[in-house]
Amino acid sequence: MPALLFDDVLQLLSGPLPTGLFSDFDGTLSPIVPDPASARPLPGAVEALHRLAARLEEVAVVSGRPAGFLADRFAPRQGEHLQLFGLHGLERWGPGGVEPVEAARPFVAVVERVRIQALEAGVPGLVVEDKVLSLTLHWRRARDPEATGAAASALAAELAAGAGLEIRPGKASVEIVPPLGIDKGTVVRQRGRRLGAVVFLGDDRGDLRAFDALDALERDGAEVARLGVAGAEAPKELLERADLVLSGPAESVALLEALAGRLA
Repeated sequence: MPALLFDDVLQLLSGPLPTGLFSDFDGTLSPIVPDPASARPLPGAVEALHRLAARLEEVAVVSGRPAGFLADRFAPRQGEHLQLFGLHGLERWGPGGVEPVEAARPFVAVVERVRIQALEAGVPGLVVEDKVLSLTLHWRRARDPEATGAAASALAAELAAGAGLEIRPGKASVEIVPPLGIDKGTVVRQRGRRLGAVVFLGDDRGDLRAFDALDALERDGAEVARLGVAGAEAPKELLERADLVLSGPAESVALLEALAGRLA
């Protein structure tokens, strides 16, 4: 597909086809920040997504963050169709709160054992984030990020192999996850199957799997747009595969607001 323009994407999303919009969170709707717990959507993002959820067939945030974290930031409203998928699809936010994928439940105890082992390893500057169904090792704030990152990656590989889990590299982090074949791509593929037009916004290595899903949907006849969000840590491969590269989270939010205005 030739490179798209900003207005091309607006036209695709506001066209007559059943339409879905999927977005990552960190680095896409929120700036990358040193303390992951302090991340917030940029002003305008939440309201734009709520407005779009009332107009489009499918609007979802698909993130490595826990679903409860996303619900706290995006405040889903009763009867609204804004979907929140956490842990790359291992859980979602439903009417009763967090709803884990059933196949992931047996891994809770396994992940807890790995969490304890990661803490006991005592890697200087390493932050161990417990997500219950998965685990993330962060080193963005380490005194020597390069050395801590190398040690953390080696530790994650060792712990995952010993527990029968998998690793998923991220930005200044690595995740340890159950081997269920669930990722952002499976969410986009499943939720986008009935749609005629599908767009995904992302900035991370894990978002490449969502781009793969768009490739599959496109082969099945859907119109798609892969939107890469530029940033200091955005992988080159993702930006090269993107149909449109946005300059950062601020332009992502500008696109959402422009689309919400056009649909209104």
